[in-house]
Amino acid sequence: MNYTEAMEFINSFTKSGGKVRDLSRAEKLLDKLGNPHRSLKFVHIAGTNGKGSVLELASRSLINAGYKTGQFTSPYMVCYEDRIRINGENISEESVAKYASEVAEAVNDESYSQFEITMAVALLYFAAEKCDIVFLEAGIGGLFDCTNVIEAPLVSVITSISLDHTNILGKTIQEIAIQKAGIIKYGRPVVIAWNNKSVMQIFQKECIFKDSLLIVPYEDEFEKCRTDADGGRFIYNGTKYTLKMHGRHQIINAAVAIKVIEVLSSEGFDIDDEDVQKAFAEVQVPSRVEVIKGEPDVIIDGGHNPDGISALLSALASMGIEKPVFIFGMVNSKDVSTAASLISSYAGAVICVDGFSPDCVDREKLAELISCPKYIADSSSAVTLAKMTARKENSAVVVCGSLYMTEQYRAMLYK
Repeated sequence: MNYTEAMEFINSFTKSGGKVRDLSRAEKLLDKLGNPHRSLKFVHIAGTNGKGSVLELASRSLINAGYKTGQFTSPYMVCYEDRIRINGENISEESVAKYASEVAEAVNDESYSQFEITMAVALLYFAAEKCDIVFLEAGIGGLFDCTNVIEAPLVSVITSISLDHTNILGKTIQEIAIQKAGIIKYGRPVVIAWNNKSVMQIFQKECIFKDSLLIVPYEDEFEKCRTDADGGRFIYNGTKYTLKMHGRHQIINAAVAIKVIEVLSSEGFDIDDEDVQKAFAEVQVPSRVEVIKGEPDVIIDGGHNPDGISALLSALASMGIEKPVFIFGMVNSKDVSTAASLISSYAGAVICVDGFSPDCVDREKLAELISCPKYIADSSSAVTLAKMTARKENSAVVVCGSLYMTEQYRAMLYK
């Protein structure tokens, strides 16, 4: 099997696969592959918002400390290979072909999802390359997410929880929290970002039941927190940290990453403060308040639910960006009306777009939800219109609403 054939094999599976009621499907597949995950050490990360940022901040710290570090994320930003990395380097096309061939020999039905197949490829790759540690990001939920096949992670991590994927995970934030709590393992520590009281009670009960040490970074531990146009900064245990990424939510993600690193240090990993400081100053996760300098500046953010949009708007305010021009698109499964209302309250103008995903909201219907000056455009003209409008208002352009959309526009803007 060559790379083209491997991608045809992977893409022959649907995004969701057959209905999942437990982890047996993924367990059987990995068993046929020799259970590669059992030779690896994991940090397992779930949550609604912030998973990718925590993963990058913590894993880059381990890379700086000299450890061979696997990184499994979703969705991909530029190409399929960037969701499977070691020390920040994408898996090669040759390795995709090699390990997809092994997975193809073990697959005996079509009920698997693309995510399950991709995870199997990644675990084979990480095991063969003898990674010292793997940072594994859950896809959707946690309890029945296929990444939950790992049995005893060094530490589990749960970032902020909000309403998302409600058709799968539940209609309330409490129901979603129960699904996320599924990654908490017996006798293993878990680092959890502060969430609202009812959500924290769910996590606390699960930790008691599973005899898992609950670690929560509290605000009063982190001094002189500040965000501005240059990023973020704070002091923890007398050490100053600077963040390249923007927004108060990234300080929260950095606090979670620090607690994860403390657990790993207690497990024998030798990580200096300088390794962490360097990581925090370097890391910019694609499409997370990502700034492309120009005339005007363009900010790209994949926030696709109300909490994500709110975090973006807060970050823009801290950067001194007022009344920007938004290029805005969303998919039907999200809370489109709330997101549109939030953006309308902050934007100078909104350009509504579609065409970036089969299930995206029609741009004319999206425009009906916008209550500030608005336009409708296709992808080829949206950037030109947005930049022209932003220059007139001496403001910036913001691209947001869906990671699928930001992938497309990010490629256009960098090109």
